Amino acid sequence: MNFIKNRKKWLSISNNYAIKRIRDAFSEKLWKERQKIQTFIWSDRYQFLSEIGRGSQSKIFLVRHRQLGEYRAVKCISKNTDTSWQIREAKLLNHLKHPRIPIVYDVEEDENFYYIIEEYVEGESLEALMLQSSFLTQSFIYETIWEISEVLSYLHHIAPVPVIYQDLKAEHVILGKKGVKLIDFGIATYLNETGCRFQNYGTPEYTAPEKRELAKINVGTDIYSLGKLLGQLVLAGNEKSLSLLCISQKATHPMESQRYHSIEEFQKALRRAKENMQSEKNPVNQKHLLKTIIVAGSRPGTGVTHIAVSLTQYLNSHHVPAVYEEKNPSNDMRKTVKSGKHFAECNGLYRRGDFLGLPLYGEGVEISVKEESVSVKDWGNNLERAREEKGDLFLLVAGSREWERDSAKTSVNSLSEEIDLILISNYGDKRQARQYAKEFCKPVYCFPLDKDPFKAGKEKDRFFGMLLQREGGDDYKRNTYKNRWHCREHKGERHNPFGRIFGKLRIIWTFGKKRIY
Repeated sequence: MNFIKNRKKWLSISNNYAIKRIRDAFSEKLWKERQKIQTFIWSDRYQFLSEIGRGSQSKIFLVRHRQLGEYRAVKCISKNTDTSWQIREAKLLNHLKHPRIPIVYDVEEDENFYYIIEEYVEGESLEALMLQSSFLTQSFIYETIWEISEVLSYLHHIAPVPVIYQDLKAEHVILGKKGVKLIDFGIATYLNETGCRFQNYGTPEYTAPEKRELAKINVGTDIYSLGKLLGQLVLAGNEKSLSLLCISQKATHPMESQRYHSIEEFQKALRRAKENMQSEKNPVNQKHLLKTIIVAGSRPGTGVTHIAVSLTQYLNSHHVPAVYEEKNPSNDMRKTVKSGKHFAECNGLYRRGDFLGLPLYGEGVEISVKEESVSVKDWGNNLERAREEKGDLFLLVAGSREWERDSAKTSVNSLSEEIDLILISNYGDKRQARQYAKEFCKPVYCFPLDKDPFKAGKEKDRFFGMLLQREGGDDYKRNTYKNRWHCREHKGERHNPFGRIFGKLRIIWTFGKKRIY
């Protein structure tokens, strides 16, 4: 028995030692390979930053140009593999000049690698965005497909021979600061190119039947893929446009003769669909009554930003497009983005889940926001500037602690003469909220305890649903939950004993409308 135990122990030690030797050898090989790559990257021109991608035959590194300060993506391809198609892609991209196609700056080599220096495309893939259906509005789908169609139109009209992209799918569409970028031209080919090895390549889901069965490619190959992508976007979103679905169905018709014969014909159909989308009978598309919601605090630290972010997240999650706008100089938005949380940037706006926000860039920077979006403006505790802003709803956030009452009273008195404001008592203190309602004769809402403003919560959803249902007009009564906190209304004397029985109630005092929610 001792011999067997010792043998097992010896085998275990031997196996661990062998695994360690293999791991060390592999790590040493990777280290040497990395040093060879950095010999080029750490040159006088580029500073190595990090590895951002890895494929079966290549690695992609993020570098910064030392003199220009601009970011570049360096694709390192080992010469031990078949590199002809990747070099071919670089040569093809070098001849393409379009703002929505990545730029190839240079191609270099040493004894071990080819180095393709490309434009660094920063952003989020359309595939990742499709998981957030609240942002897939009809206008977003139209604009995205239109921008992609412009790229395909450029490729199809290159003289003397058009270029067929062949591999259009959501994964290859990047949404960045400057809009759409189309990446990965690995199997793009010139029309009627002889000896082309890529005719049967591509994603089967997006591949036209004639290409899949007969290896036949033409401009219709890309139009079919674009129609497939359009259909996926419409079905993934909450707004189902019949006009866009009809375009998708025609573009992906099994018979080639029944499809659009050119990208220009496809674009004409898109223009007509844009006009029809305005008249389609869809309750989600009807304009909401509120356009601007102002959120301000009676003093610093009352939770204005938390409530404004939560409100923006709530509206988007309930299919009402909304954008948070930072109007105070705290730069909390940028600090949160730099903290490494999961934010994606697109055209100067930052998205995280159902939240969409606009940091304070300054007067010299203009960022376009969709007209149908509700603006949730965070003014911090700058009541003077908030007073000048014209809004449909004014939310004044006040603390519920004893030392915060005086600032709340001062703020309400300075604003109530000009603005029909709504008071939010933070931290959920209903006792203090009753005192506010009694003193100010204003509607008072108790914001529940909440940890993460970027995530939905049951109590928080009920709070915003009730607030918008009562203060936002009939449109929000239609788009919000019907059953909120089971509010009960009492009309009685000042100290109604029944008011303390129900924790979530509505009280109307006989001598004035003082409400607590």
